[in-house]
Amino acid sequence: MTRPADECPYPKPFAADFDACPAYQARQFIPLDTLYQPLEPVLTCRHLETRPLLARHRWYGACAVGDAEARRRWAREVGLPRLQRIRAVQRELGVAIAPYNARLWELKGQQLRAIRDGRDVGEATAELRRLATQMSADLDAFLQENSPTFTEIEMPVDAARQLIKVAIDRFIDTRFATEVSFEVPDDVLQRFPEPVRTFFRPTLPERPTGAG
Repeated sequence: MTRPADECPYPKPFAADFDACPAYQARQFIPLDTLYQPLEPVLTCRHLETRPLLARHRWYGACAVGDAEARRRWAREVGLPRLQRIRAVQRELGVAIAPYNARLWELKGQQLRAIRDGRDVGEATAELRRLATQMSADLDAFLQENSPTFTEIEMPVDAARQLIKVAIDRFIDTRFATEVSFEVPDDVLQRFPEPVRTFFRPTLPERPTGAG
C-alpha cells in the first residue's frame, strides 16, 4: 500500500535525544486513563496530527508541515540556528514547569471526572487556577532570566508571556481536550516578527486527496 507523503516516518513516542527530523519540535504529552488518572508522560511533536486514510477508513500520524522536502524547507525558512536555540529554550522551559506537572494533571483529571459525572467543577477549576498562578510566576521569572536568548531568536518576551497565558487558560477552560493547545491566536501572532510567525504557523502544502 502506498503511504501518504506527509506521514511521519519516525517511531513514537520520540526519544529524549531524538534529532532525526529537521522540523521536530518536542512536546510533552501526559495521557489520561479511562478514570482520568495521569499516565506516564511521553514525547510527541507539535507538528504531529492524525489524518484519515480515506480509502481504507483508517488513520495515520501526519506531519502538519508536509512531506520530507517540506520539512527541510520549513527548517531552512525558520533558520537552523534559530531552531537549535528554540529547542534549547524548550528543554529549559520543560525543566521550569516540571515541579507542577503531576499536580496540574491530577487536578485536570478531577475536573474532567466532575464534568463526566455531571458534578460541580468549581472546586477543581479553582485549584487549577491557583496552581496556574504559581506556575505563571515561575514562568515569568524564567522569561526574564532568559530574555537575552529570546532576543536572539527574535521572540519578544511579552509576546511569549501572552502566548503562555493563552495556553494555560485554554488548558483550564477546555472541557473536552486533555492537552494544552499551542495554536497561536492571530492577535498574538501579529506581535512576532516574520521568522517566528513562520515557526508557529508554517505555510502548509496542499494535502493530497484520497491518499492511501
